[in-house]
Amino acid sequence: MAAVLACAALQVAAQAQGPGETLTGVEARAAQLGHAADVVITAVSDGDTATAVIEGRPLRLRLARIDAPEHRQAWGQRAEQSLRQLVWKKQVHIEWREVDRNGRPIVTMTVDGLDVSEEQVRRGMAWVYRAYSKDPQLLRLEADAREARLGLWADATPVPPWEWRRMKRDGEALQ
Repeated sequence: MAAVLACAALQVAAQAQGPGETLTGVEARAAQLGHAADVVITAVSDGDTATAVIEGRPLRLRLARIDAPEHRQAWGQRAEQSLRQLVWKKQVHIEWREVDRNGRPIVTMTVDGLDVSEEQVRRGMAWVYRAYSKDPQLLRLEADAREARLGLWADATPVPPWEWRRMKRDGEALQ
């Protein structure tokens, strides 16, 4: 079963490449299941995506279990700033078992023992990505942030990023 999952992960990562392109050694290794590493974060793209250099090549990492506002969405810039404050130029520990459709490892990331996904939710800088996580602790952190009106929860009707992306794709009016 693990071999089948590893092959599937490699296929997903390969499909993220353009036609005729192949996975680099780093990307192929990223697609392997059960990988862990201690890395330094060299860039932060948004509130749930960061980059580390692994074996001399930059590799984008997607935080597991959460979805942060998009750049052009309300709170998108602040979510990115929050993640940057947490991890930029810091050594972090990452673990992953799968890659997303863009070939990014979906990582659990800790810095100084702090779970970064949990901290983004605690600060009100991300939603629990319910399609991929039913973690009761993470859901409680989100409820606490909502009740305290922290971060994006200060808005009267925050729009989850997955709905914002759907509305943008469907040509609906965005906030």
